[in-house]
Amino acid sequence: MITKEYAMPNNKVSFNTDPSIIDVSGNCDSPIDFGDEDFISGNTSDIRSSSYDPDFWKIGTKYSRKLNLNENQTVMLNTMSLSNNVFNEIEFCRVQIIKQFLRSIDYLYSNCIPVNKSYATVIDELSEIIVCLHYNYKKDSLNYSYTYNSVQTEILNHILKLCENNVREVYGIKRKINTDFNYTDQDILYQYNKKIVSKLETFLIENQYLILDADFRTNIILNENNTNRWKTKFELIRNDYSNPLAFEREVFRLADVNIKNPSVDAIFFESSKFVAEHDKNCALRLYIHYLEKDLNSPKFDKREFPKNIQKNLFSTKELFSDFEKIMNDFIGDRNLEIALKKINQFYLPKRKRITIDAEAIKNIQAQHSETAEILGQILSDDSEEELISIQQEEVGKKKELTTNVIPMISEIQVSKYNEELNLTDIQKDILDLFEKHSFNILQEDLRDFIKTKGLFMDSTIDSINERCFELLDDILIEEEEEYLIINTNYYKKLLNND
Repeated sequence: MITKEYAMPNNKVSFNTDPSIIDVSGNCDSPIDFGDEDFISGNTSDIRSSSYDPDFWKIGTKYSRKLNLNENQTVMLNTMSLSNNVFNEIEFCRVQIIKQFLRSIDYLYSNCIPVNKSYATVIDELSEIIVCLHYNYKKDSLNYSYTYNSVQTEILNHILKLCENNVREVYGIKRKINTDFNYTDQDILYQYNKKIVSKLETFLIENQYLILDADFRTNIILNENNTNRWKTKFELIRNDYSNPLAFEREVFRLADVNIKNPSVDAIFFESSKFVAEHDKNCALRLYIHYLEKDLNSPKFDKREFPKNIQKNLFSTKELFSDFEKIMNDFIGDRNLEIALKKINQFYLPKRKRITIDAEAIKNIQAQHSETAEILGQILSDDSEEELISIQQEEVGKKKELTTNVIPMISEIQVSKYNEELNLTDIQKDILDLFEKHSFNILQEDLRDFIKTKGLFMDSTIDSINERCFELLDDILIEEEEEYLIINTNYYKKLLNND
């Protein structure tokens, strides 16, 4: 068994590498709470005893039970002080700092062997160097022991600061605490960097994975105090983009831990801008959520999409006007559910509403009556003339009836469909087939019919829809389960009735 001696104020403490020493590898973490267990449980005996115990509020004693510290670790931490700041006052962060510190000390004691073998640890060796070079005290002087212990505590506190910056880096906090060493003597700084700092820099980076990820509550506090912290996580989400649903889900998770962040609206705005080139509906949904957060913020600024994104999302002025109407309605009624429902239907094909002009129908009916009357008169006259031209001839003993019809009106060939459509004969035959089948044909039957013409069904149907789209502003032949159907009102518009 290897025994190492570590100097502490007014005494020497022995750290033994035996099984009783706490495992600071990070593999077996004790549950972390966010409150005083004694207050929660109603046990105030320890709190009452604090007035008699001067070490009660010191780091080692305070975390002795929570981190399962052994006696030597408790004594070492009790000599130190942790300068409070917004970051380390968060209990979860403070626990991770102390754990990383204990791992660092264990590494220094185990792997950094002093050049002078008479020192148990490199910290002891460096403490001696500082006392001699900076204070010029000898071991037998009155001030040596106190100064030695004080210097050793300064070294430990500096290592604790290095660990805090290491945890800050893991949690995406760009602001770091000052880690300038107390001594500026070049010889001291050289020895300190060589024996401790350079070793710890490598160790702390390699062991960052042992620092636990911040939990939900801690993330909320960190994001509230560091309003741009979300950008690091958002960059990861953006780089890992695979599909709009997964992206949207991750954005909402990020927003959940930024609930108290005054910049939470920026998360949705940046997300909507990014996803616009991948999925338009997703972009508009996220923009509505941005608008909701912006409306609830102290300053409502209603940021707009950049021009290039607007052109991508809104191909026509009508689309942009429709979106503005949805936004204005939402700003007025704050009904998020209705706004999102409108957005989800925003890019669906819009059918033209058919309006019936009763007056026009009456005029057509009147014209039709007049036409029918004229045709009736013409047909009546034609009948009389045809009867006159009938001649009966008798051949032999049999009578042969010969009828000569003199046409009075020349027959004019008129296309059934609007000539402007420029439909081919095959396309007209297909439309005729739909009419015969009440505008509802099995896909398989139509495929067989088109196949007999030497064509493919999909391309043929698409060609008909393209010819008719300009007139209808909609799709003529649509798919409905195993059938293909035509809207009868649309079909009537194709006919040449005028």
